[in-house]
Amino acid sequence: MKTETTWILLLNYNGHKDTCECIETLFASNLKLFHILIIDNASTDNSLINIDNWLESKDIESSKVSYTASSEMFRTTSDSISNIALISSDFNNGYASGNNIGMKYLLKHASKKDFIWILNNDTLVRPDTLENMINSYHQLENDGVALLGSRILNEDLSLQSIGDVVQNKNVKNEDNLEVEHICGCSIFFRVENFDSIGFLPEDYFLYYEETDWMKSIRQKGLKIFTSLKSEVIHKHAKSTGGAYSPLVLYYMTRNQILFHRKYSKGFTYIFIMLKLFFRNILRVFYYFFKDVKLSKPIFKGTIDGIMNIKGKQKIS
Repeated sequence: MKTETTWILLLNYNGHKDTCECIETLFASNLKLFHILIIDNASTDNSLINIDNWLESKDIESSKVSYTASSEMFRTTSDSISNIALISSDFNNGYASGNNIGMKYLLKHASKKDFIWILNNDTLVRPDTLENMINSYHQLENDGVALLGSRILNEDLSLQSIGDVVQNKNVKNEDNLEVEHICGCSIFFRVENFDSIGFLPEDYFLYYEETDWMKSIRQKGLKIFTSLKSEVIHKHAKSTGGAYSPLVLYYMTRNQILFHRKYSKGFTYIFIMLKLFFRNILRVFYYFFKDVKLSKPIFKGTIDGIMNIKGKQKIS
């Protein structure tokens, strides 16, 4: 029987320090059978050079791979074969696109029984995080698990998220909870499930893509769980400049509207759109007097959402 391997996807954009800190905690894992794919989303701060130099300082070899978005082609640019691959993309099309690049690469190399772990680069893991994740997945396979998430902690070890718990649903094993949605910073599943769950939607660029993905997965009758024993520390929103940066405010505002445009119907759709519109207008006026730089992305995000404008946009 082939031993199960975990393929860990770390998406990097101008965050080499966080990426290296995350990798260091992965190296300390109880389980060592994993590959790390570092997908660099066209960073502008020499991230790949810095990550490569850091790996060399640890005497760790890495494979170099380039990805051309227009042709969706991978090209190996080094002779070394390693459990760590540095994949450089020539275009940044957001969180979903970057992780999809990693999945396209591993689908050419991984076994059906292997695991995929989408892990934010601004996270830290405990030595038993991966071990507990795999144990939980094995426990849940007869319960129809498609995706498995972690208990997410803040840096002070307070609870950040366990996902949105499904009401009146539970599993006999108290270490796992069925949820509607898990935090996108830690998503775990088998390669063989990919045919059912597919790639992440790329319409959003940043935020809500995993919400959309998980909504579509549950609509197919598949299940999502949180492993309460698998703990991940998340430096919340650090990679995007903080929870109240113009970038975060724009995409969170616009993408919430895009999401409900896609999934809400009839009277519910009208009610939600009106609610979001008037709430956002109030937020625009609030931030106008507090910090005008923050009111503009909320206004633009509201208008772009109503106009169904998708993908990466210039935030001024």
